[in-house]
This record gives sequence, structure tokens and C-alpha cells, in this order.
Amino acid sequence: MYYADVKHTIPYLVLFVAMSAPAFSQRQASPHRIPRLTSLRDVSKYVGTYPCTNGLLEDPILLQSLHKILGPDYQAYREHMRIAGCGGIERINGLLLLDVSQSHVGGYDSQIYIRENDGELFLFWLKSTVLEKNYKFYGPKPIPLGVSRAVESNLNEGWGHVAKFTVHGEQLEIQPIH
Repeated sequence: MYYADVKHTIPYLVLFVAMSAPAFSQRQASPHRIPRLTSLRDVSKYVGTYPCTNGLLEDPILLQSLHKILGPDYQAYREHMRIAGCGGIERINGLLLLDVSQSHVGGYDSQIYIRENDGELFLFWLKSTVLEKNYKFYGPKPIPLGVSRAVESNLNEGWGHVAKFTVHGEQLEIQPIH
């Protein structure tokens, strides 16, 4: 291309980019714009979507609820959320599951459960590798049996090649597979 051709093409290119930019940015922004939650029960509208990309992990209602149950562990959990990935939001026996876990590191698993009928929040957080067994249940006590069973099932599904998991209330038995 000769200089004369470039000289005449540049104004059209600038005009095209200027006219296209607003439409492009609106298309790009729309998948990440979600309405603010009015309660945690609203999370049910997002079953099948990914909380790491749909904006839910930054929603004030969710963050306030996490802060309430985590107390002094809140900042550490926020750091975990920052580096974790997410599975799609699932509905399991009246619970909504937000799996916010680090991948391929041998642990560092977290499962946020929201009870659909009242929006109550529960969290299981494995803060270490599976074999280091540093975990905690958060939320109103006692932890409901449905949450315990869901945690056990999820752990055995995801980590069954490493260990067998049995949950009794807030106690987690981890039997390594040799």
C-alpha cells in the first residue's frame, strides 16, 4: 500500500472505529451486568451461570452475608475468592450451590450454600490441601443435614480420587486413598 492510499484510508478507519466503539462496548458489558440482588433468594435466577463472571461475587448482599458468617476470616476468604474459579450455580435439594474453588491445587475448596426457602447462607471452606485437613463450616448452627450431605457429596465427587469424605454435623472425616 502506498502512502497516498494510507493517507486517504485513515480518516475512514478512525470514523469506523469511533462509530463502532459504543455498540461494541455495550455488547461486551451486557453479559456482566446483572441486577443487584434484593435478597440471597434472588440467586436462584442465576442457576447455570458462573458467579466468577456474572458479577454475583461482588454483589453487596452476598458480600454482607459472607462477612456476617465469616467474621475475622472474611478478608482471607475474599482473597481466596479473588484467585479461585467457579462452577456453574446449581440447585441441590432446596439449596443453591456456588462452588468457588481453586483448581488443580489439591484442595482449597469452598462451597457456598443458600437455602432457597429463606435465603440463609452457609459456607464450607477447605483452607488447605485435602490431606492437611484445615476446614471449617460457617453459618447458623447447627449446620443443616442437607448442607452437610451436599458438602460430603460434592467433596466425594470432586476429590474422591484422593480421599473418602464423611461429614457428621460440622466434623469432616477424611480418609486418604492409598
